[in-house]
This record gives sequence, structure tokens and C-alpha cells, in this order.
Amino acid sequence: MRAGTNMSRRGGRWLAIAAFVCALGGARAEAQLGQLVSPGELTAPHAELEGLRNCEKCHEPGQGTPAAKCLACHKPVAERIAARRGVHRDVTTECASCHVEHTGRGGELRPFDTHGFDHALDAGYPLDGKHAAVAGDCAKCHKARSFLTAKTTCQTCHEDVHKAALGASCERCHSTRDAFKDARMGFDHATAAFPLLGAHQRVACEKCHTDVTTFKNVAFAACGSCHRDPHESDFGATCARCHGNETWRTTKVDHQQTDFPLEGLHARVACAACHKQPAMDVKPPSATCATCHADPHRGTFTKDCGACHTVRGFDAAAPFDHAAIGYPLVDEHAGLACEKCHKPAARPSGARSAAPARAMPALDFKGLKQACASCHADVHRGELGAECATCHTPKTFGVTSFAHHGPAGFYAGQHAGLACAKCHVPATLERPVRTTEPVFNVRFKAAKTACASCHEDVHLGQVGPDCETCHTVAAPRFEPVKFAHDTTAFALTGKHVPLACVACHKKETGAFPAGEGTAVRLNGLGTQCVSCHADAHRGQIALRCEDCHSTTTFALKGYRHRNRALADFFVGAHAAAACDQCHERTVAPVADGPPTMNFGVTATCTSCHTDPHRGAMGSDCIRCHKPLAPAERIAS
Repeated sequence: MRAGTNMSRRGGRWLAIAAFVCALGGARAEAQLGQLVSPGELTAPHAELEGLRNCEKCHEPGQGTPAAKCLACHKPVAERIAARRGVHRDVTTECASCHVEHTGRGGELRPFDTHGFDHALDAGYPLDGKHAAVAGDCAKCHKARSFLTAKTTCQTCHEDVHKAALGASCERCHSTRDAFKDARMGFDHATAAFPLLGAHQRVACEKCHTDVTTFKNVAFAACGSCHRDPHESDFGATCARCHGNETWRTTKVDHQQTDFPLEGLHARVACAACHKQPAMDVKPPSATCATCHADPHRGTFTKDCGACHTVRGFDAAAPFDHAAIGYPLVDEHAGLACEKCHKPAARPSGARSAAPARAMPALDFKGLKQACASCHADVHRGELGAECATCHTPKTFGVTSFAHHGPAGFYAGQHAGLACAKCHVPATLERPVRTTEPVFNVRFKAAKTACASCHEDVHLGQVGPDCETCHTVAAPRFEPVKFAHDTTAFALTGKHVPLACVACHKKETGAFPAGEGTAVRLNGLGTQCVSCHADAHRGQIALRCEDCHSTTTFALKGYRHRNRALADFFVGAHAAAACDQCHERTVAPVADGPPTMNFGVTATCTSCHTDPHRGAMGSDCIRCHKPLAPAERIAS
């Protein structure tokens, strides 16, 4: 420092002398004097300043070489010193103390040890990873003399193989730690337009990016862009309705990973409430509440809804006289919360998704219609018209009275007092249009009137489907008052007429035309007497009871013996004899039971009459006797 100061002082004196000589001797003298007074030839960067006339551009007479003179030309260095950055961040001395001039054209103004230079600390750009190999060879990157003009963008040294398709920020995908070919290992795909989630993380890059320039504009809006639709469009193109990224069997989506985390009431909103189109095709806007929710205040408030409301709830506490708008709330309507009727309005023009059903209510307080269907779902699906008040009232939605306009006979008798639900059976539960209370879906029109549409076939297929052939709605318990036994193969006569059906038709469990079950047996019953009546004769005669008996009375009024061999036997007194005079009641030998007549009687006189001759005349009584009638006996 002292040497530099002394040199500056001597230089100052020499400058004064040189100025005087130059004034007297001209240009040639100036050159000779410059060589005499100069400490040495300037280095190549300052060669243009050679000569006595330029001395004061760097030197200050009597003050040496002040830093201000240097920094006036080297402004980038001045800025770094002022900002306390880089290698000059702690400089407090004059520039000439480190950067010595007049050392000749080949002199070095920037003496420093390249191997000990901390590029990260002094230059603000660390040479790490793959860059560490060029840390000792500055010329690899610094092509110009000035170190401050070198840019730190990758394209300064490296060719952009992506042809600017991915922008200029190479460090988003590449790092100095890995070779460029290994950049895929460290690339965070979450920073791209299509974050890799679930099974997508295991897909090789070249499966989608076929070359180094196809990184943007790769189709991914729909699953069908990469995946073949195994359903052949049977279920539409929105695969996400059933599938997820983790596995084809998942339907769970972590919305926290998107730009719009679902919090508060949004967490309970169904996906389809916002995603009207496939999520990969259309991204619903979410910058402000108004992008999804209609303004219930009709522009009264200019701030976004978030200034007053949160996603945790939107309950209103202000009372309102509903009668003032001509629609008083009475009976079941009284006390309802506003949002029961005032639902979110239609989405604003330009919004790309409809408002979620309960996520962020934007209540429509104007233009709400008073028709029942504007709040309640038409469970009749338009079958009964739009005037609900024809059957219902706000006091009770139950139907208190209704007159069917169909066939009068069908709605009489046992059908007259039935509740509606007995025939109009509630089906699948449906959610109403503007309320949250579930209602029943009941079909009223085109309801079938066939008996089998409501009643179970208790006969299990033994008879046809026309129940009205036997039954009527007027008869208690649908008794078969219209049934006529004459239409069957067994007409009822005599004692059979007043019999109850159950006397012959018993309930049994077994096989029927409609399958196994329990029912009253109607078909397949025998028509012979013994099918229902016990054989009082114990099998002694043939089973044609009608030969002797009738259904009018089972008592035998008369009988004519048909054995022709005994025609001479059944004459006279024999012809008028009562049955039990010959056929005595005795215990039948064929089975246990009450006494019955014995029909196995032999046609001999001694089987009934006592032989007064004690066998002396033989057994052929008819040689001498014959059966006389009472009148004949008297005459004889």
C-alpha cells in the first residue's frame, strides 16, 4: 500500500512535468516523455489508455489511483460492491492494491487462485455435481474476458434437446447431481400438468413421451387417451366414475392433492356435483365462490362470499315474514329452514361446473315458483297432472279422500276400504328435486287390475288366472260365491248341495301345478262314493253305490234282486220281505267296525226257516211248499 502511495506521489510530480514538456515539445516529445515517466506498459485490457493524455483517466494528481476512477468504468463491479455480493463483497481497499497495472501487455489484472476460489460463495453459482469437474478451468464457461457477463442459464452451455418445448427452466427436471439421461429418476411429475398418482408412477417415461420433444401436449384428458376401453363405450368415457389411479378397483380420490382441497361442507359433496364433465377434460374454476355458487343477494354485496362465509356453514339467522310475498307458510311448511325451498340457483354464466347440492349454498330468494313441483319431486312422474292440491294439502301430504274413476265394480266391496299402499306399492326411494326428504316412487296410472297382480295364487296353479270366474270383491273374504259345481265333472245334487267346500276339498301340503306348497286340493279328487264315504258293506258287494242309493237319501227304499237263477225264489212272501228279514246285521268278517248286513246268505229255505220235519222230508222244501203272499195265504 505504501509503495503504491509513493508511486502515486512520484507519478503526480512526473505528470506535472510531463504536462509542461508536452506543452513545449508537441506529440513526439509527449511520447518520449510518456516512456520516461510511465512505470511500465499497460496490460492488454487497458492498452487503449496508453499515453500521457490518458493518465488522469485513472490517476488523480497527488492521490494515486482512487477506486472511484476504476469503478466509474467497471460499473458491474461497483454494483456488486454496493450490494455486498460476490468476490468484492468485503472490499475496503483501493482497487490498485489487488489489480496492479503497468505490468506489460501480457500482465494479469485478476490474480487469484482458481483452485481455492469458492464459486458458490463468491460468484453466487455453486459448481456442484457434474459441474464440479470444470471448477478449475474457468475458460470452459467464461468465454469472454469478463466473468460477470456469463449467464447461469443452462442454454448458455448446453443444447436444448427439447427445442424450447418445455421452457427455459431446465432445473425443473434436471439437476447437476445426475447425468441428463438420468433426469427421469429425479423429475417431480407433480409439477407437470398431469401428476403421476398410484399405478401411473410405475409407468416408464417412454410409454407416454415417445421422444425428447414430446413432453408437452401429450393427451391425458381422458383415460381413453392411453388406455383401451375394455367396455367398448358401454359405460361412457368417464372411467373415473368407477376407477381410480391406485387400482382399477378404487373410486377414492384425494382431493387434497389438487388445487382445491375439499374442506368443511365441501368434503361431503358428491364428485358429480362439481365435476359435470370428466375431471381430466374440464377443471372446475375455484378462484372465488361465485364461480360455483350463485349470488343469493343479487349483487348487494360486492365482496366475495369468503369475506363473510366459510365452508363450514352458511346458516342464516334473519327472520322473514313469508306472508309479505303472498305465500304464507302454514301447517307443514311453517318453521322450515330457508334452504329447504330456496336452493342454490343456476350456476353463473361462464361457470364450468354447477354448484354442489349442499356444499356452498347460493340461495335463490327471487323467482321461486309456488307450484308444489318446484320444491317437491313428482313421485307420480306426471301421471296425475301438476295440481297436487287435488289430493294433498300442506297440513298433511297423506291422501284423505280420493274417488277412483275406473270400473265401479272393481273399487267396491272388499276393495273399497283398502289403503292406497295396498295396491299402489311404494317402490325405490328417490330424492326430491328441491328437498332433502326421501319420498316414495309409486305408480298410479296403468296399474294392473288382474287379481294376480296383487293377490297370491292360493290354488297354486290348479285353476286358471281368471279369478273372477269364482270370486267377487263383494263377497266377504273373497268367498267363491260365483262358482258353480255344475260346470265340473261332478255336479252337486241331493245331500251334496248344502255341503261346505271343505267337507270334500281338504288343505294339504304336496306337489301342485305351480310347485310344492300347501293349498286346498281342488283337482284330482275321485268321484266315486267311497272317495268320501266309508263302505258300509265292507266290500261284500260291488262299489257302485248308485245302483242302490241316491244323493237325495242314502236310505234304501227298494231293491230288486237281479239274480235270474233265483227268479222263482223272489215271489210271494219273499218278494215283500224286508231286507233285514234275510240279511241280518252281523259283524262283517272283512274288517272291524259297526255291525252291517250280511249279504252272503244262501238261497235255501232252511237258511231262514225252521224245518218242522226235522229233515225227514229232505232239504228241497219247494217240492211241497211255495212262498205265498199274505193275501194268498188267507185265500187258501
